[in-house]
Amino acid sequence: MFASTFTLIACHDQDNTIAAAAPVTDYVAMARGKVDVEGGLLDIIAPENAIFNQVNVHVGDVIKHGQVLAQLDNQADLLAVSQAQASLEQAKAQQAVQAIRLPATALSAKRLQKAAALGIAQQQQADDAIQAAQQAQAENSIALAAIHIAEQKVAEAEYALQKRTLRAPQDAEVIKVFVQPGSILTSEQRVAFTLLPKHPIIIRAEVNESFIPKIKIGMKAGLLPDSASTTSKITPIAAHVTQIGKVYEPAHLSSDAIQQNNRVIVCVLTLDSSAEQQLQSQHLLIGQNVLVKFYD
Repeated sequence: MFASTFTLIACHDQDNTIAAAAPVTDYVAMARGKVDVEGGLLDIIAPENAIFNQVNVHVGDVIKHGQVLAQLDNQADLLAVSQAQASLEQAKAQQAVQAIRLPATALSAKRLQKAAALGIAQQQQADDAIQAAQQAQAENSIALAAIHIAEQKVAEAEYALQKRTLRAPQDAEVIKVFVQPGSILTSEQRVAFTLLPKHPIIIRAEVNESFIPKIKIGMKAGLLPDSASTTSKITPIAAHVTQIGKVYEPAHLSSDAIQQNNRVIVCVLTLDSSAEQQLQSQHLLIGQNVLVKFYD
């Protein structure tokens, strides 16, 4: 997946080149950023050593939630489901036999108790009948528990079978396809597809710790291609700050070794309502680096 963080590159004494090129009144801070999508790109992971029987999508396909992306070999899982269902039917049959015994043993115990009370039958016979009824009840409870266990095994086998069909977890566009029919993914490489979810485009900007006090929620910002100079005539893409991180991180986007040692806060910016088309017109794509100007 593309990286989704940003590095400050200007607006302090060490950034001599950029600071000299941009008018001080133009912005209060500048940072490096990266175009991203809310939530990030989505990797679809396949079970280890899965064999792909069918691959139903290609790069560029627009897919819907629940759409089948690929079908894995599932013969072993079908067999496991069949075996689990057979075990369940056996457990139900055994419980049915136990259930038949219950009324007869209970009735026999009741009759012998009355007979023993009248002196017609021996008390030992009544006691044995009561014990037999209790044993029958216990065996029926065990049989019911066996049915429950068998049902759980069926559910487990069916869940494993479902995992042999890879489906889209949400509406998205297919960005990468790493498999084809016959592919087998190992523990080292289990990503089958990379998807671009249909979520809003955002910018993640790395702001130097010394300039965090200047950044506010709702603050206006402008985005420029990373290759643009600070005095470029390109109209910045309008955005605004929607989130300011609370944890310092090392910088990732700066090519300057000194800047990479700086601590940064990752700020999230959202495009203004009309800015997404402008983003596309300037050919800024997901994962691309940008310059972010923050305006007071």
